[in-house]
Amino acid sequence: MSRKTTGNFGEAMARKLLEEHGLTHVVSNYRCDLGEIDLIMRDQHRWVFVEVKSRHDEEFAHTLEQITAAQCQRIRRSAQYYLLEHQLNEHTTAMRFDVVAVVVSTQQAKWLQDAF
Repeated sequence: MSRKTTGNFGEAMARKLLEEHGLTHVVSNYRCDLGEIDLIMRDQHRWVFVEVKSRHDEEFAHTLEQITAAQCQRIRRSAQYYLLEHQLNEHTTAMRFDVVAVVVSTQQAKWLQDAF
């Protein structure tokens, strides 16, 4: 399975998991000059910015160990840009940053709310 295929499978699996828990999908693969956000969802009144980490297996490193501080910062900045673009005030808008880690070989997903 190619890297892109693994990523697409992981994002689809993550979206399904989140929707099964009542979140509403807003947009996938949001891109701006500051970075990318894999999924933007709504959890009732709260905006949820989701980083999806997909790996074929966890042989080399745990999936969650692959998230860096710099990556978290890029996601935060991209989220700020998204909110500004949609005329939402980041200081008064409820939001959180979640991570969904997907292991494709076992089709398991772990959802961490408010991960960073």
